[in-house]
Amino acid sequence: MWVVQAFVEVFFYFLVDVIGYTVARLILPVVSFGQIRVAAYNCDEEEFGWLGSRREGFGRLELGAGVASGIGLVICALYLAAVLWFVG
Repeated sequence: MWVVQAFVEVFFYFLVDVIGYTVARLILPVVSFGQIRVAAYNCDEEEFGWLGSRREGFGRLELGAGVASGIGLVICALYLAAVLWFVG
């Protein structure tokens, strides 16, 4: 039983941390015309406010890795829904 639990946990972390973070890191700067960027993954989360963001020295919004991963997963879900809508 613990093998299945470990597999599900690794799959969940892969989904959130790798796919969600990468999608957000690629899509958010393009969609926002460079006004939003995603911080490095190893950046300290305590430096960000309670919404998971902070302002850079140039006035751009910088998102933490946790918030960016969630936004990336939402983008993936919307993309999947659009594909299923037009295919089905």
